[in-house]
Amino acid sequence: MTATPRSRRLRTLAAALVTTAALSLTACQTGAADATGVVDSTQPPVPAAEAAQEAPATGEEATQVAGRKSPAKTTSCTAEGTEVTVTEAPRPINHLLIKATNTSDTTCHLYYAPYLRFDQAQSAVPFIEESKPQAVVTLAPGESGYAGVLTSTPDGSHPYDATSLTLYYAARSGQGSTGAPSHPALPSDSVRVDSSNAVTYWQTSAADALMW
Repeated sequence: MTATPRSRRLRTLAAALVTTAALSLTACQTGAADATGVVDSTQPPVPAAEAAQEAPATGEEATQVAGRKSPAKTTSCTAEGTEVTVTEAPRPINHLLIKATNTSDTTCHLYYAPYLRFDQAQSAVPFIEESKPQAVVTLAPGESGYAGVLTSTPDGSHPYDATSLTLYYAARSGQGSTGAPSHPALPSDSVRVDSSNAVTYWQTSAADALMW
């Protein structure tokens, strides 16, 4: 039977559809579709593990993430968030004890040692380097840090009676101070200081502060 022109066109169209379907199936198995739905056979399929990572979090996972607590905020201790008192130590003699209490609602750090100036002294009281602790003193709200002050010794020179004290908090960088100064009252009308005057680094206890 001789094929008519119409039947030949139908067979040709059917063959083209079969070929197109086969090519599309092969591309779907080896490639990945782009945003328009066109398959790019040059890109490998996304592994199942990666696909799972890219999937949005379920309701339970979202609840767990939201329930996680963020790290507690910390800052440098400043005069604004602390209360400073100065008392005379019963021993060793010629020592003052400085106590700084965190009165804020945020944990703060006492860096290095307090910068102290008696009266209108041109320079701050030297640090006792041997008193440097292994870690920075950290104060949670309500906690206190301490520093000991050697006021004078028999070998000191240029003694005088100081009537005021100014305390600056050291900056985290160790360069200068941070915040406004504190002006704690001295334990008596005056304190005898001389050239041997020195202060310890901040300590976690009064006993450690008065060891030097």
